[in-house]
Order: sequence, then structure tokens, then C-alpha cells
Amino acid sequence: MKRLFLFLLLASSLPLYGQDGSPKANHPKQASMTRPWIWGAHFQAAWNGVTGPQLPGNFFYKPGVAGALLVEYYPLSWLGLGTGLGYTARGPGKINQDLDQSLGNPDSTYREHYYFRTMDVPLYLVLRSPAFNQNRCRFSTRIGGGFSRNFKSTYMFHSVEDGFHDYKDMGSDFYKTDLFTHVSAGLDLNSGSQTMFQVHLYWQRGQKNIYQTGGVYQDFTGYNQSYGLQISFFY
Repeated sequence: MKRLFLFLLLASSLPLYGQDGSPKANHPKQASMTRPWIWGAHFQAAWNGVTGPQLPGNFFYKPGVAGALLVEYYPLSWLGLGTGLGYTARGPGKINQDLDQSLGNPDSTYREHYYFRTMDVPLYLVLRSPAFNQNRCRFSTRIGGGFSRNFKSTYMFHSVEDGFHDYKDMGSDFYKTDLFTHVSAGLDLNSGSQTMFQVHLYWQRGQKNIYQTGGVYQDFTGYNQSYGLQISFFY
């Protein structure tokens, strides 16, 4: 009799478990395009260069990449705050003066490159438009800046003839820290019930002279600058 009683009690309690779980199924998680807190990451494909009033030669923009983990908070549907932690490969290339115009010489062949490996902490405001196209798209822009720590500065001369490139550490000649401004604008795309895909064009500029006092370029003044495509994915 006791076994039968326990069996009946267990059987009668099963519908209660089912009822307890049903409200969760009727209330799915809020979509990332409308949640106050979202997190994600971005990837940047950029052209990096240097600009300034007094540069030690002629420079060109060369490609580089960057990535960051981000978190954003929206106290209002159209206004948000964001920060994160990222890695960026910066640095310009230098144009050599074509003194020897014979075939195969290394002059004026865009072979001199500078590389700055940095860790970045961005801080920015986000402005968003009302959603359109059945709440699947909206315009957004980021305005702000951040802090950058340069942990490695390298010079490289490309030797395309034999592949033995000339590397040189220049940590004592270039900046250690920088403050940068950042502006980007583009589209937010609803890519699922709880995810958001973002495509932005961006521009970024450093605020401190990249040439360090006491280095070989101490008499010059220049600032990091980059622009390119920023692709983000948020949850």
C-alpha cells in the first residue's frame, strides 16, 4: 500500500513540474537589439599611418588588423555606453627616396615598415536610430576614445629578393602610451533571436607624439592614424 501511495504521489506531482517550466518557455530571453546590457567582440581591418607637422620622411598607410572584447550598457533605447579590451597592430610604412633608379634596387619600393603592438581600452558613447525594415535594422554610431599601451615597437626592411628581412627593436625610440579618439558609423543587423551583427566604417587618431624624447626621432612630431572596416557581433 505504501508503494502504491508513493507511486500515486509521484504521478500527481509530474504535471506540477511541467507547469513550473511553462512560464520560462513563454518568456524567451530579450533580443540583443533591445536589451540594456549586451556583450560581444569586434574585428577591424584597417589602413594604418602617421600624420603630423614634422615627420622624418614620407610615409604611407599600410594594412593592419585589430580585435577587442566589448560590453555596452543602454540606459535609454537610443543612448549607450561602452568599453572593452583590445589588441591592435599599428604603424606606418616609409617611402624611400629613389636615388638609384636601376632595376632591382631597394629604393622607393615601400619596403620600410614600422610595427606598433598595442593593448587598448576604449571608452565611447553609442547613438542608435529607431529600428526599421520590420525591426531588423537600425543606424548606429560610436563616438569616444580610449587608452593605448604600446608594448612592442619594431622596424622591418622587407627583402623580397631572398626573404631575409631586417628586423630591429625600436622600443626606446617610439611612444609607450597614447590617448586616441575614435568615430565609427554603420548598421546594426538583427541576426537572430538573441544576437546582433554590426558593420561600421571607422576612423581613429592618436593624441600623443609617437616619437619618444631621447630617441633617434626626438626632434620630430607625428601621430598615429587609421581608418577602415569594423565588424562586430553582440549577444
